[in-house]
Amino acid sequence: MTEPESDTPVGYIVGESSPYTFSFVTTPDLVPGKLEYLTVRGVTERIGDQARQRDVLAQVTALGAGPAILTDDLTYQEKPDVLQKEFRDRSCIIGEARIIGYLKDNAKSVHRPHFAVVPGHPLHVADNAFLHKFFATGIESGIEIGHLINHKDVQIKLDPNGLRRHLAIMAQTGAGKSYLAGRLLENLVELGATVVVLDPNADYVQLRKTAQDANTPYQNAHKTPFASRVDLYRIPGAEHPRFPGEQVGPSQPFTIRFADLDLDEICELAGVPERALRQREAVQKAVESLQATNTHYTPTDLLKRLRELESAQGIDRKERKAAREAPYYIEALAQHRIWGQVDFNLDAMLLPQKLTVIDLAGAAQWTVTYVADKVLRNIWRRALADQLAHPVFVLLEQAHTLVPDEGPPTRASSIISTIAREGTKFRVFLLFVTHRPSKVARETLSQCGSQIVMQVTNPCDRVAIENAAQVSCKELMAHLPDLNQGEALVLGPLLRVPALIAVSGRVSAEGGADVDLVQELEKGRRSASITRVQEKRPPAVVAPREREPML
Repeated sequence: MTEPESDTPVGYIVGESSPYTFSFVTTPDLVPGKLEYLTVRGVTERIGDQARQRDVLAQVTALGAGPAILTDDLTYQEKPDVLQKEFRDRSCIIGEARIIGYLKDNAKSVHRPHFAVVPGHPLHVADNAFLHKFFATGIESGIEIGHLINHKDVQIKLDPNGLRRHLAIMAQTGAGKSYLAGRLLENLVELGATVVVLDPNADYVQLRKTAQDANTPYQNAHKTPFASRVDLYRIPGAEHPRFPGEQVGPSQPFTIRFADLDLDEICELAGVPERALRQREAVQKAVESLQATNTHYTPTDLLKRLRELESAQGIDRKERKAAREAPYYIEALAQHRIWGQVDFNLDAMLLPQKLTVIDLAGAAQWTVTYVADKVLRNIWRRALADQLAHPVFVLLEQAHTLVPDEGPPTRASSIISTIAREGTKFRVFLLFVTHRPSKVARETLSQCGSQIVMQVTNPCDRVAIENAAQVSCKELMAHLPDLNQGEALVLGPLLRVPALIAVSGRVSAEGGADVDLVQELEKGRRSASITRVQEKRPPAVVAPREREPML
């Protein structure tokens, strides 16, 4: 396609039109690309007796070719006759476009017209200045996220007020949602936000390092401008951490002080049934005994005290039996590595312009949901007591595992649902990230007033996204399977109108990037070659040691 002159129409509106869509005809030399933006200049809007001229923005949603002579009503016998005369058919391009709207109030708002555009009206490719007015004008302290798709010079800034009704970032694996979420976090912390990230896959543990040093040890890597405001917590002794300590840099242990748990919480965590009254009484006695002598007791100490009670003098047979059965419940708690002598430092997490990443990679799912529940409940308790000095954003990676739509709820489901419904009134905002939106509780997902959606091909997930979206944009939704990596559809009050963008500009190293299989397979070949060479080497011959003469 040749680039049209600015005043050269690239097409004309034909057929029936509506305030929402229209068809147009163009030629192969001037055809605008799919998803290209068009302007319909000087459209007349009538309000009462007044007529005003508006420049309306539209977007191409579909393209198809149509012949003038070789139409589908020709018979099989007629087509050779036409072709043998070497007639060159005048092919034309038929397109469909959706109307976005026009600017009003000195470009402060976008309005959808209540009138249909008259057929025959010429169409022009929208220039960058016009697009900038629609997508970037009037947003203060915007979140820089990338540029308008097909228009690199039109930078997109998201309105932070669009996060007031929570945000869902949804995409299938490999589409770039972790890159996008990391870019969002960079902006939020620079703008002054307090952010807590629950990170079950270690996707955000390298935010302190620059992107070019992703594989460089932390000590030798260049640091991001906001590195000093990022704290990393890790579960002590996690069995399978995704990144070693020298790769991610200094961290603090994330622990929960077991001695601060009350009886009901201990029994609930251990799974002691409410009807098991004698076992609960045994746990209570052991806890009270420990509290009198040891203010830093652990689940292991509790187990030891329960076994001591079993052999204690002066207890009846039922009490002895309960003391013998209770340890079976507590043993599971003792295996988790989350317990420590001190609680995690919530005060430090809630400091202004602080980004806290809780690395949960390698932790059991029980630990992940318990940490999510514990952190969110403590934040929510302060919110209800009006003790949050600043708005708090909590990013929930793998949200479908924390608040599932089907099956039994997790330990964190209740508090997440509560904050999703009521949190915005108390300045607690949730950022959901998931590759399976259809698996997230529908009621919770519906509370997200804004969505950023990347490539999604699963039909169930696409339906869930459409049901959750609070704006109607089926024309753009249809393009979700065709999006390239790093491209996204932004819905809701983050932008004045829905738009397809290309995400770019991330400064920090990405923890969730896909493995480069070509490089990894090449490393495997090299390792295998070295192993084969070593196997072919003859074994070293050791000369027999001479026997020393006997004295």
